[in-house]
Amino acid sequence: MSKRCPAAPARRSRPAAAALLLASLLLCACVQAPQTSQTSSRDGAAGFCTPTAGQAPQARWVTSWKTAPGDAILTHPISGLTVRQALAPHWAGETLRLRLSNRYASAPLTLDQVHIARERTPGSADLVPGSSCRLHFSGETRITLPPGASVLSDPVAYPVRAFERLSISFFVPEAAPQVSRHLNANEVLYLSVPGDHASADSGAAFQANPEGYSANVLALEALEVLAAPTVTTLVAVGDSITDGSASSTGFLNGEASPMIATDQRYPNHLQRRILAEGLPLTVANAGIGGNELLSDGWLPQFGPALLQRLDADVLEVTGAAHVLLMIGTNDFGNPQAGPTPTARDLIDGLVEVIRRVQDAGLRIVLGTIPPAAGAVTEGLIGDAPIGLMHGSAQAREARDTVNAWIRSQQLGDGIVDFAACLEDPNRPGYLAPPFNSGDNLHPSPAGYAAMAQCVDLELFRSAD
Repeated sequence: MSKRCPAAPARRSRPAAAALLLASLLLCACVQAPQTSQTSSRDGAAGFCTPTAGQAPQARWVTSWKTAPGDAILTHPISGLTVRQALAPHWAGETLRLRLSNRYASAPLTLDQVHIARERTPGSADLVPGSSCRLHFSGETRITLPPGASVLSDPVAYPVRAFERLSISFFVPEAAPQVSRHLNANEVLYLSVPGDHASADSGAAFQANPEGYSANVLALEALEVLAAPTVTTLVAVGDSITDGSASSTGFLNGEASPMIATDQRYPNHLQRRILAEGLPLTVANAGIGGNELLSDGWLPQFGPALLQRLDADVLEVTGAAHVLLMIGTNDFGNPQAGPTPTARDLIDGLVEVIRRVQDAGLRIVLGTIPPAAGAVTEGLIGDAPIGLMHGSAQAREARDTVNAWIRSQQLGDGIVDFAACLEDPNRPGYLAPPFNSGDNLHPSPAGYAAMAQCVDLELFRSAD
């Protein structure tokens, strides 16, 4: 069994009021299932869903899809039912393996009948008939992950195509009070009626979970494929703007549309550009909504500080050769346990990230922090005071100082000026209207596409 067991980083304490707020916000939070399959539950054509010896001499494992776990607190207890969720791989391959994570849970997690299949319709629980494949872990269909563990499935022959969406299902046979999860999948999460329905082509046994804080990625960390030895992984890391908040729903603009899986995050758009250019590069998304560079998230699901999670979520990503980093708006805009960081504090943190990435033999490109004027919220939820000050004058001044440093520094291996690409030319400091999701902080799907267009692909033409 292949596993990584990074120690869960210590969190910086936050006010008790924030914990109360978390409980009220996430009372109905449900876990989400991303998992893949290995040996077939129904045998397909020759070479389909069959165990393989693993890595060929002229091939390397790369990350075709990734999410970053953030916490394992207040996930809905799951027992005796099946979870189903879909994802869009970024890189094609004929052999795959799935990485599962129990990084932040304090108890073991047992999963059974982990299946991968082709999603019949985007956002649906229905599968393409005959496409389901059951994964194994050291030859077994059931896997128990100890607290803090990460595990890879046995390699299996299963063709993967870029942006040909895959559905992941698994059965949870025992009570799972804690499951490591990634906040806000921008996907539809399905939970079944009691029983093992992991291999069922029909989605009739499943019910869609409400969007929002309950739509989390559960226990899934990455999908890896065998690729040509020239292919490498680009890790896009940051906060909700990298993660893709508001990329799959129109509710911020007053639309009533449900969450639809359209893969409109900026790393998705960047991958489409890379594929069109024929570059040997797959983009792995290590963004976490609410994440900060210097401090742990003021709500636990916002994840540990990037400085704490850098090894597990960036440096240890399979095939990693490049890093595209954009972070900092939450350091200045979110509630803090102590004094709000200064621009100098953030710059010092960025310098540390650059050093650690380059010491690991990877190249790093820095992105400027997008504008957020107008994104100021103050109020109460229960007895907890909330002040999100991303658009305040103080936050804007600090952001502008950091962006000026990013544009002038020569420590990294390049820059992407996301701020200039997204800013309203008629209202400096604000997102341009076509690029504004409606909250003055997160880009719209068009804004995420514009971010990808801002990236100079020449920065990533040289691999390891």
